[in-house]
Amino acid sequence: MRNRKQFFSVAVAAAALLLAGTVAVTQQTPLTSCTTPNEGPTFTVTSGPSFVPCDPEGGGECTEIEYHVSGFSGSVYALEGKGVVKVSPGGEGTTIGLPCEGVNGFGEGACHEQAIRTIPDESGKFKITLDGQRRPSPTSVAIRSEGFEACEILGIGLENSPSPEQTTQTTETVDFKGCVVEFTRDAATGEVVRARLTTPDSRCTSPFLGEGGILIPQPVTELELRLKDGTLLGTSLGKGKFGDGYISTGTDSCTTRVVGGRVYTWGAPCP
Repeated sequence: MRNRKQFFSVAVAAAALLLAGTVAVTQQTPLTSCTTPNEGPTFTVTSGPSFVPCDPEGGGECTEIEYHVSGFSGSVYALEGKGVVKVSPGGEGTTIGLPCEGVNGFGEGACHEQAIRTIPDESGKFKITLDGQRRPSPTSVAIRSEGFEACEILGIGLENSPSPEQTTQTTETVDFKGCVVEFTRDAATGEVVRARLTTPDSRCTSPFLGEGGILIPQPVTELELRLKDGTLLGTSLGKGKFGDGYISTGTDSCTTRVVGGRVYTWGAPCP
């Protein structure tokens, strides 16, 4: 397989090339409820993330999430994306930390997030509001005893989401002759965030395999399809744009997936 070339020629014998692997797609949805260690309190998302006006007069748009904590009274902590503008109920027990700095050590070093400390209302609820339209993202909530006891839950993260209910990532599993690769995509853009070879089999490998089974994508800029018709080179079907699909790489033991102008290659063995 010569992926390092900038030209990628493929002989198309049949449409069966697209059936070279078995594909399963699942959604990764952050938890809406979690319990801190040592039988600690339970945090639950009671509403949101949802878009709300940034002020009572309807100026601007913000994203808001509400949590409920049960089995605990006192200060609680949460991490959300940068741009926290309001915490309710607020008051003297509320602190909104700066990115990287955290609050009392919680969230320290998290430069893309802000830590919040607050005291829930009498019913155990508190709200956090961020500026702009945000997408959901996994985050952490915690209490503090001798140290922080945290758990993972749904929160507010990056900006510019078309829907606050949209999950942040999808996972697509591709099985080629027993060699499984897990493609993790950004749900909003479809971009591949990570491709990882997950099969614990030494036969399954890739010429571009990184640490932890990560497939290192190789760029290509041009794709040409040729039809086998008895001539020496075949008939060109033209040069096309890149999308999703499986392509023969010159050996039955390898498969290649083209996503967004990059190729991912694996098999047993490969090449």
